[in-house]
Amino acid sequence: MFKQIKSETRGGASRRKRLTEEDLIRGDHIYVRRGGLLYSHHGIYAGEGTVIHFKGKDQEKRDPAVTMTEIENFLNGGKLRRRNYKERLPDFESLRIAREHLSKKGYSLRVNNCEHFATYCATGKKKSRQVRRAAGSIFTITLVATGSFILKAITRKKES
Repeated sequence: MFKQIKSETRGGASRRKRLTEEDLIRGDHIYVRRGGLLYSHHGIYAGEGTVIHFKGKDQEKRDPAVTMTEIENFLNGGKLRRRNYKERLPDFESLRIAREHLSKKGYSLRVNNCEHFATYCATGKKKSRQVRRAAGSIFTITLVATGSFILKAITRKKES
């Protein structure tokens, strides 16, 4: 297996400059925000205007498979973004892994979504910030609700 390499900011793109396809290199982990700020869609830039990512059948979100599509289709009118890492696999290795997964299925929102896929291709580790944030939010809501329930029970017991 390849060693992870320290990553540098690529193409001189700063946060203020709008990222374009010309700023990308093959193997870059790219994403686009969808549904406002609700979620992001992730993929691996494959070069020549194409992206490898999980995609369901046209007009449906069912039965997603890893596929290669045009970057315009991937972006669907959204703003192109790139995930930068402190350490990542070499770009050619990220692209090789992504290509090996073409046509594979097994999508799972919780453990194998598009962000898991792109992060795995870039780092060798399946991770999803979106899933971790959602899990943290659910835990917090559960904790607050449980605390409220216990507080109400204690208050009722003292009143009786």
